[in-house]
Amino acid sequence: MTRWIKKLFIVGLFFSLQAIAEDYSEQSLRTLFTSQQQRQDIEGDRRGSNLSQEQVQVGPSSVQVNGMVKRRNGKSVVWVNGKNTMDNSMVDGVKVYSNSISTQNKVPVMIDGRKVYLKPGQTWSEKTGISDVNN
Repeated sequence: MTRWIKKLFIVGLFFSLQAIAEDYSEQSLRTLFTSQQQRQDIEGDRRGSNLSQEQVQVGPSSVQVNGMVKRRNGKSVVWVNGKNTMDNSMVDGVKVYSNSISTQNKVPVMIDGRKVYLKPGQTWSEKTGISDVNN
């Protein structure tokens, strides 16, 4: 009798697991942790037909350092083109090295593969180079 109970239990367990698995389609499991747009980007990258926004994006034509908060203990924050570096060191395609601010308060930023040092209030432009905002 106990053999039949064990067999019945195993068969019941198998069918209940199969029923649960049918509730989750392959698509629902794929998008469980990603948004629709993220999933499309990932699928496009796999096919090689979709370039992500960072790959397509060319560096900006001008970069302005609006301000900064320099901290001795903790992470410094820099505002570039009106956006801060609290959550991310990339701002509008520009890598900002907020932890490497010089003693002259120059902020190193990587623009199109070259490092430029800007003080708050200065702007870098492809055409003019570095200039003060007021000039």
